Amino acid sequence: MKFMLKCDLMDGFVLIDKYYLSELDDCMLYAMDILLDPLGKSELIFDFPDEAWNDVRLRETKSIQEFCNDGKMIIWLLDDIEKEIEIQYNPNITDSPKCLHLPTGQLLAVTASELIQCLSYPELEMEKIFELEMEAGWYAICEDGIEKIMYDKIDAPNFPIHNILL
Repeated sequence: MKFMLKCDLMDGFVLIDKYYLSELDDCMLYAMDILLDPLGKSELIFDFPDEAWNDVRLRETKSIQEFCNDGKMIIWLLDDIEKEIEIQYNPNITDSPKCLHLPTGQLLAVTASELIQCLSYPELEMEKIFELEMEAGWYAICEDGIEKIMYDKIDAPNFPIHNILL
């Protein structure tokens, strides 16, 4: 499947099972906002006067990093891009440290900024990039740049997962 991805400044591309959306509370969304600002260029820096942004970011994003690295979400940190992306099944993924758990098989693709905004303000309708019904379970994810994302169904991983990508 091909789709257009447009991300603004300090944004990202997210893959998540809809089941996990309810776990993203206000604290997690705030941590995600900080995660999307690697250089401390947003107004968030004023919430932490007299602290080095790298220290703040490391400390304040721990919860969202753990959430991602538990296999609940994958986020690509992107900055002002518009590209055609392809996502496809590839049965030959063997050594990817990126894994996604889909307990319901309801895969949601959305920009990070849209996810944060719509979960913070539930009355808003989320502009999804796509939704895909898949078999429930674990998936290995790999990419050839952001332009080509591949997935394969796997057994539960027994290795560290790294689901935040620059």
